[in-house]
Amino acid sequence: MAGEGKPQLHEVYAALSVLYDTQNRDKLGVEKASTYLSHIQQSVWAWELADTLLIQNKGKENNNFAATMLRNKIQKEFRELPENSHASLRDSLLKHLDLYREGDAVLVTKLSLAVADLALQMVSWKNVVNDLVARFSQDSKSWTVLLECLTVLPEEVGSRYLKLGAARREEVTTQLQACSATVFSFLEFVSANSASLPNPDFTHNHVFRCWGSWLVLGEFDARAVAQGKILPKIFEIVTVNTPCHTCYDSACDAVCSATYAMEDLHVNRELALQIVPRLAALQPTLVNAINTDNLDVVNSITRIVTEAGESLISPLTKTPGKDLGDLSVVSTILAAIQFPDYSVAESSFSFWFQLAENIYRAPDMEIVETYKPVFIQLLNTLVKLCELYDEFEESSFDDEDFLDFRDKCSDLFKDIVYIVGIRPVLELLLAGVEQTPPDQWQRLESMLFCSSCVIKILSRADSDIVMRYLKAALGIPTTANQNLRVMSVKVLGECAEWVTIEQQVLNHVLQKLLQELRDKKLASHCIKTLEKLCQMGGEVLQSHLELLIQIIEQAEEVPHSTFTAFIECVAGICSYQPLALQSPHLMRIANRSLLSLAKNPADPVKDIDNISSIFRGYKGEVAPTDESPLQAVFVATWPHLSVALLSCANSVNNIERVCRCIRYGLRSVGKKTPQILEPLAEKLIQLYNIKPHSCVLYLSSVIVDEFSSDVRLEEGLLGLFSAMGPKTFEILSAPHGLERNPDTVDDFYRLCSRYIQHVGSRVVSSPIMIHLVDIATNCLSLQHKDAQCSAIKFMDTLMQRANNEKCPHSLGQIKRKGQDMVNSIVLGVSGGLPPSLLTDLCILLHDLLAALGEEARAWLRLALGTIPLGAYVTQKQVEELYHNVTASTTLPRDTVRYCKEFNQCFS
Repeated sequence: MAGEGKPQLHEVYAALSVLYDTQNRDKLGVEKASTYLSHIQQSVWAWELADTLLIQNKGKENNNFAATMLRNKIQKEFRELPENSHASLRDSLLKHLDLYREGDAVLVTKLSLAVADLALQMVSWKNVVNDLVARFSQDSKSWTVLLECLTVLPEEVGSRYLKLGAARREEVTTQLQACSATVFSFLEFVSANSASLPNPDFTHNHVFRCWGSWLVLGEFDARAVAQGKILPKIFEIVTVNTPCHTCYDSACDAVCSATYAMEDLHVNRELALQIVPRLAALQPTLVNAINTDNLDVVNSITRIVTEAGESLISPLTKTPGKDLGDLSVVSTILAAIQFPDYSVAESSFSFWFQLAENIYRAPDMEIVETYKPVFIQLLNTLVKLCELYDEFEESSFDDEDFLDFRDKCSDLFKDIVYIVGIRPVLELLLAGVEQTPPDQWQRLESMLFCSSCVIKILSRADSDIVMRYLKAALGIPTTANQNLRVMSVKVLGECAEWVTIEQQVLNHVLQKLLQELRDKKLASHCIKTLEKLCQMGGEVLQSHLELLIQIIEQAEEVPHSTFTAFIECVAGICSYQPLALQSPHLMRIANRSLLSLAKNPADPVKDIDNISSIFRGYKGEVAPTDESPLQAVFVATWPHLSVALLSCANSVNNIERVCRCIRYGLRSVGKKTPQILEPLAEKLIQLYNIKPHSCVLYLSSVIVDEFSSDVRLEEGLLGLFSAMGPKTFEILSAPHGLERNPDTVDDFYRLCSRYIQHVGSRVVSSPIMIHLVDIATNCLSLQHKDAQCSAIKFMDTLMQRANNEKCPHSLGQIKRKGQDMVNSIVLGVSGGLPPSLLTDLCILLHDLLAALGEEARAWLRLALGTIPLGAYVTQKQVEELYHNVTASTTLPRDTVRYCKEFNQCFS
């Protein structure tokens, strides 16, 4: 269907017909048509084609396709058009809006967005708002078009899809703000005359959206807006009407925009004085909505008062109960969260966090006392909302949002504690815990949950409260509801600091956990609590090491991640034993996994993870002359690891876990097992040639770290590098090889840096360095942080070698690619990369300038000369960047700051 050159109109219509034919869907035909149309949209012919389709007006789908294509071209590829064609494009778009003004609303919106995106990028169009008002305001049939254009125009100013640049964005914002009086005057006029229109509600819907959009833009006459007729009309709809009203949602959005705008109280105080009393009038509507179980209205009003509360944080915490610090806003939010749906309360959390933070900073204790009852009421409400469902079972519960809500509550409880006080909060909850029988398990579980979130904040002086909580948790019978028993076990874990202080209390807790371990549904929670006890009191728990090892040997149906974390902690407790006893204990911990590996070599990764946890968890210090207690574990595991390296080759996840275990093992005992190097290197080379996993390169860098100090092993290490280099070059040199293999880039250049650091002279002088530096230079433009960072680290390591050891080979490689490196850096800084990827790149530029002086400055001058001027930056800004980053007093952090400020011009 598609040929080279200008597309034929009949072919385009045919492709659109196939694409939108819902009666006879031909999957292959649709795919071909989609590919063809996608190709056209990316071509330069799309401009003319879209215009033609809109002029011919052959159906709704065709028109929408054309409008979408035109908007996308303006948004993403506006610079394809010569400047002398901008005016004709504008005139054509305005004619299309005239043509379709009473047509499909979606089409009008798409064309309005196209006009907005054009206006923001078309520097020569100076009077956008006045031109639009002059053209479309005279005929009431065109008001909808004008309202849509005026609505999306300020919204598009903040769009990051449009690469306007900071200077242009600021310029158009200022231009629009200067026209705000014209816009608000027109909106008042339309609102006043809407009754004479065919659909007044539809018009008000547009008016409210536009009104809110321009409020958010800022810089308006607050008094004129506050005294206008639109604000009362909006509140009338929100207060009196229900969501069935056509413009209810847009009215709510407009109120939120108004509350957002009044945040700047010094400028918009007049607006705030009109809004705050009207917010208090929303409370009866809210109460009625709660009583009638109307979630939509509750959500809308909660959103309004919450955003208003955030804008009024300053007066609420400086002059509560006075003027704009009217506490009716707070009481309305409290009333809203009484609704039994937890999502309503969750939507108010941002307000409570800000309020608590500002109160905590307040020097006046009277303000703190004013808000204590508010936060106590908030606490009681959250306790109720945190209650579990009747049929809750964690293993099969699918309401992840509710569990997320409980997690967020735990953060809010900490803020409540800082206002009310930790002891009063826990005493309040504890009173409920002690008075609630186990058969009321939902309330009791919720109070224990809330307590567990903050109990660790208690000081040692408040141990009496903790002991009462421990007594309550230990007193939950094994016949109680499973969820309540789970929470009692979790409480024991949160009290680990106190449990491990007293041996008698520890014994009671361990006895409780052993009882609950018999229930397979509680096993994982008990293991997690034991893990916390081990982390908090390793030395105390060493007397219970035998029990802990027995649990490892006998535990069943415990989630893998929980079990490995527990193994890690028990391995850490082994570190407190006498050195002679450590190795037997560690072997006992490993035996279950070693036996399983022997019986089931086809599925080794979980057992290998368990062994990894032993290496990771052991914290003992061993003298260089002594054998490591982990030596026996590593030697016993190596045959299984050797087999797994090849048997797991086809699974990226599994091979990474095998390599991770070897890595931890080498870090633990590597230097004392040089005999491992040769068979390990052979296996890694064999594996890398079969499946070039990047984790093999990572493991190889660890091998270099561990064994490079032994000069006898240098040839073997270089052999490992020589064997893996060609395969890696093949992968990274393929088309799009760098973009498609960022992990390989990351791990390979980490490995290269290690070789330069440890066996540098042999690597730097080898022919392979040319390829390494060439590929690393190309990596500077990668949009992948870790890959780019490793390439930059490699360059830095090379420069350090050139500076510290006066290495001519290193210096020669840097100079050979210096201009290309600086070109890549400047390309990234001038819009090619996002700010998050610029820090390391800018530090590399600073290092090049510091190391090579005038030569690097010449590279920078040439690279900056390639930046196109006018659209984003001026010659003056480029010169300022050059002088700032090349100044002798410029520090690395200064270079980063200058470059990021320059980058903002392109965003």
